[in-house]
Amino acid sequence: MTDGRLSGIQSKLPAGLRDRLERLRWWYALRFGGAPRCAECGDEAAWIAKAEGEPRCFKHIPEEGTDAIRDVRPEDCFTDWSGAPDN
Repeated sequence: MTDGRLSGIQSKLPAGLRDRLERLRWWYALRFGGAPRCAECGDEAAWIAKAEGEPRCFKHIPEEGTDAIRDVRPEDCFTDWSGAPDN
């Protein structure tokens, strides 16, 4: 609900201000939520494996390749990955 309103407001802002807000969003997420940890080895995760629904590092990309992953988003920093349901 809020994302729709914010994205509408953000689209009307100048590009420089949007970039600053995005950097602030990432700073807050990493400072207070922390980077997700790889489900395989515990290193800092760069991606989320879509099928498994768990964070992965550079060393543990799923066998399906880059089509099976998405980038980490700020909201992922606050997700409790230890309680994620298995597929």
